[in-house]
Amino acid sequence: MKKSNSLVQNAYYKEQNTGATKEILQPDASSGIIMHHLSSFRDNDLEAVLSDYTNESVLVTQDATYKGPGEIKAFFAELMTHFPKQKSSFELDKMVTNDELVYIIWHANTPSLDVSLGSDTFIVKDGKILRQTFVGLMKFIN
Repeated sequence: MKKSNSLVQNAYYKEQNTGATKEILQPDASSGIIMHHLSSFRDNDLEAVLSDYTNESVLVTQDATYKGPGEIKAFFAELMTHFPKQKSSFELDKMVTNDELVYIIWHANTPSLDVSLGSDTFIVKDGKILRQTFVGLMKFIN
């Protein structure tokens, strides 16, 4: 299968302990926005997360659709309660970019949540997340 020139895929490596294949990508504008987004989320910096969105942004999840910063803020404020800083592990397993389209696969463990598989797709336009989808296999821990 021939890959598009705009599809950024430079190298693969084996993670030492799990044997999982990961992609390492050349940074570009869209992946830079997403890395900022993920870093802000891991730091529990709600305002920095929200700075990646616009008034026209839409987030679609398996449970609901969130439109605009107010609704998106409510989603992340709730989710961040399950990802306490320095008590959670979040691993980015794969990131693929194609111009404005960014696709990620990840997994995470926190004191109250096990996400064995998470995936987001982003449409990035003018340095902001315009559209996002999220799905995750999430198990809440009592």
